[in-house]
Amino acid sequence: MNVLIYFASLLLQVTAHEPGELKVSDPIVISGNHPAGSAFFTTDHAGNTVACWTAGEKSTSKLYFAVYNKKNGSFGKAVAVTPSSGTAIHGESMNKVAFTKEGVVVAVYGRKHPTEKNKYAGSIFYTQSFDLGKTWSNEKFLHTDTLREYGRSYFDIATLPDGEVGAVWLDGRLNLGGDGSSLYFAKTKTKKGFQPDQLLSETVCQCCRTDLYVDQQGNVHVIYRDIESTLKGQVRDFVHLVSNNNGLTFSSAKKISNDNWILSGCPHTGASIAGDKNTITIVWFTAGGTPGLYYTSTPCNETNFTPRKLLSSEARHPQLAVWKNQSAIIWEEAAPTTTHASHGDHTTHTATNNNQIVLTLTDNVSTITTRSIIDSEAGEFPVLHTISHNEMLVAYTKNNQVVIRKVNR
Repeated sequence: MNVLIYFASLLLQVTAHEPGELKVSDPIVISGNHPAGSAFFTTDHAGNTVACWTAGEKSTSKLYFAVYNKKNGSFGKAVAVTPSSGTAIHGESMNKVAFTKEGVVVAVYGRKHPTEKNKYAGSIFYTQSFDLGKTWSNEKFLHTDTLREYGRSYFDIATLPDGEVGAVWLDGRLNLGGDGSSLYFAKTKTKKGFQPDQLLSETVCQCCRTDLYVDQQGNVHVIYRDIESTLKGQVRDFVHLVSNNNGLTFSSAKKISNDNWILSGCPHTGASIAGDKNTITIVWFTAGGTPGLYYTSTPCNETNFTPRKLLSSEARHPQLAVWKNQSAIIWEEAAPTTTHASHGDHTTHTATNNNQIVLTLTDNVSTITTRSIIDSEAGEFPVLHTISHNEMLVAYTKNNQVVIRKVNR
């Protein structure tokens, strides 16, 4: 899949949907001709934007990545992570790559292996490249426990302040006899790969995306949906951990909001965290109270989260980034479409639902200043990445392909 992906010509064809909205380019298919999904953005050791995706038929699907050149507006050749063959496309548990400060590429991906006892059983693997993807090391387990009976997924990875790569994931090895998984963390050590993992939390929501984020002060944040057993049922609210020593130790968990969402099941939608030099912000979906997407923030080096504010009652699968002095939030939502049909002397109106991709900008927790429709139909699992104060890339899955659009102010 050595496809040279050029953006330059099409990304110049930028038009606005309506006066006052952001300018959005035509979509570019980055994933070639194979079924694809699981879009994700990261940054390499030289500061370049990197797009990741998973593509291929089920038995031979692989993780790919490509580096963006912002000078000419194009992505370079797609690099296949060859040991990842047989991994799966998953919109909420995306396969990913990260880069150490020395330029080692660390690719992390999942592979399912259902058993008679657990149809959700699977493992998380990693491989390293010391030549930017030309060759790869033999794959290894990310987790120290390798029994095939357990489910492990919904991981996130990030480059830590010390230049190593950290990972968090949901892991079923404790098998506590009820709903939920446990949360684990591990980090690399030079070229030796990931070191033995550490337990961060027990009994967490088993099917919601985790988020690992490093702020501009060098703090390492983890967001995940917890399970709290109460007399009324299981409360599934998001909690926050932070480390100020590169993941050596983490703080105790603290709720970002007392949503009190009682649910005997998993919502399959994670939270997203981002920030600038002063503030950390979080967006998430809950049905505790009025269902919808909410927003909170806290000053850096504190955990005094502001009372939640409702952003949208229709949104799901949010991703957050900081764009200049604003929070940029992208999500998918159901857009009703009305069709008309004539029957003799009357016309009927039928409403159907299509996913649309929406990008919003907010200055604070209470006001959306800009709302722009990136794609009006069939898009899902969007992600975004800031290129400059005036430029952003958005990626999402549409019709079994990964497409990217450039957004300008």
